[in-house]
Amino acid sequence: MHTVTLLGLPECLAAVDAMVQASVDSATPPLALAIVNEHGELMAFARMDGTTPMVQHFASKKAYTAARMQADLKDFRSGLEQRGRTVADYGDPNLVGMAAGGVVVRSHDGSAVGGIGVSGAAPDEDDAIARIGLKALLAQV
Repeated sequence: MHTVTLLGLPECLAAVDAMVQASVDSATPPLALAIVNEHGELMAFARMDGTTPMVQHFASKKAYTAARMQADLKDFRSGLEQRGRTVADYGDPNLVGMAAGGVVVRSHDGSAVGGIGVSGAAPDEDDAIARIGLKALLAQV
C-alpha cells in the first residue's frame, strides 16, 4: 500500500494569508500569489488590487513550474543553464525559466506535493514572499 500526501485548502489559505501579510508589511508592489498541487493544478490564488494580468499569469506559471519540475525556480533555471537547455526543450508551454519566485512544496518524506508562485516585485522579493508562504503552509501540517 502506498500513502500519498496531498495539499489541503486550509494549508494553502494559511500560506496565502501569510504571504499577503508579509507583502503588506514590506510594502511590495501589488503581488499575485498562486499555490498548486503536485500536478500543477490551482489550489489557491490571490491577487492584490492593481496587479496586472501578466503578473497574475506569471505567478501561476511559477507555481506550476516548481511543482512539475519538483524544484525551486532558482535551482531549475541553474540546471537548465548547466545543461545548455531552455524551457522550450520540455514542450510544455506552462513552464517558465524565471530565476525566482517559485518554490516547490515537499512533504515530510521529501516528495513534491505542490508549488508556490509569487510575482509582481523584484525576483528576490518574490522569492522571499514565496518562502514565507512555504513556511506557513508547512507549519499547518
